[in-house]
Formats: sequence, structure tokens, C-alpha cells
Amino acid sequence: MSSTKGKLATQEARYLLTLDYSVLPLDFRDLRQALAKNGYELTPVRNLPPPPTRISFSGEIGRKKDAIVTADSEAGEIGVISRSLSEALASFDELSKLVAEEIGINLYSRVKNYHVMAHYKLDSGKLPLQEIPKTENKEFVKKLSQIMHEDLLSSSIRLAKKDSSMNQGGDWIDIAIEPDLVYENRYHIGVVFRNSNREKTETFVRDLEANLLKMIEQVEA
Repeated sequence: MSSTKGKLATQEARYLLTLDYSVLPLDFRDLRQALAKNGYELTPVRNLPPPPTRISFSGEIGRKKDAIVTADSEAGEIGVISRSLSEALASFDELSKLVAEEIGINLYSRVKNYHVMAHYKLDSGKLPLQEIPKTENKEFVKKLSQIMHEDLLSSSIRLAKKDSSMNQGGDWIDIAIEPDLVYENRYHIGVVFRNSNREKTETFVRDLEANLLKMIEQVEA
């Protein structure tokens, strides 16, 4: 049983796909029409040119309840921002069915990468700035303190996937654990995950919050 007090509070959660096309294979006008037909509130656009003019687009396209649909035509990305990763995943599944039925495009047919991004806050009952330094390499921090002529400590933990690169487009994990900038008694936990496998991505999403709580338990042990 977890000994960590409190619950993870999601600040923002994003789930998106990078498709294996040079540009997103969706016409902006068709996407807006499909969203509007299915109850989405469209983001206002000025001076939308008529077809067949090709339109590059980036940013928010529309929203439904707490789900915001975003896309970047040049990067080949389409995704959903929501209140939690589970809601973002469910909303994207709804979006993919909508696009398949209304436009005839299967978003899952040519996926280059699946992306997960989330920011959490957690009040464990302890002060992060007292707990995080327990994980530091004290001799190394001591040397850095001597260089700076100040008594320093590690105020964050940053973890990344071994033998991978953030900028090379392959699988990637980046986890940051640090004190919240506003509330010193809370942790801020940021997560970035990128993978080419849908099943691995969905498993990562399913287990993420429980695993983050386990990580905080280790930090505070």
C-alpha cells in the first residue's frame, strides 16, 4: 500500500500523434467541418480562403467539454489536450473515429510516433526541497559548491531514457521532479514520453500515475 499522502493533481495532459507524412493529410476546412458536425466548438479563424487553396495550420482547432483538439500541418501532428491523460487518450480515440467516418482518414494507419506530455502537482506532506537533496551525489555537489563559493544542493531530479536522444525522433522519456515554483510544499512533476508503439504508449499512460507515486516514495524513503 502506498504511504505517499495526497493525490497527483494534473495541471495539463497532452496526447498526440506524429504521422509519417511530410505534411498532415487533412484539409483544414474538412477537419473544421467534421468537428463542428460532431459538437465541437470551433476556434475562430479570419479570412479562411476557399478550396482548393491549401492551408497551413497550427494550434487549437476546436474543443468539446474539456478536450481541446490541436494540430500542426507542417509537423504532421494532431492531438488532444485534456484534464488527465486518460481523458486525453479517450478524447483522441473519439477524434480518430470522427476523422475516419467523416473524412475517410485512418489516423493510426501511418504513425511515426506517439507522444505523451503531462504536468502534475503533488502534496506528499513533506517539503520537496528537503527530500530531493537526499538523492544527490553529495561529493559532486560539494565540489560544485566549492567552485561557486556557495553551499549548494540539488533541487531537482531529471531522468531520461538511456541510449536515446531527445532530438533524433526515436523513443524518449524525460521525467523532472522538483519543488513547485508557487507552493514550496508541493512537487511539480513533468513527464514527456515518445514511442513508436501504440500498445507501449497506452500501457505507459495506464501505469504512469501509480509509478510516479512509487518514485516519490523512493525519494522520500
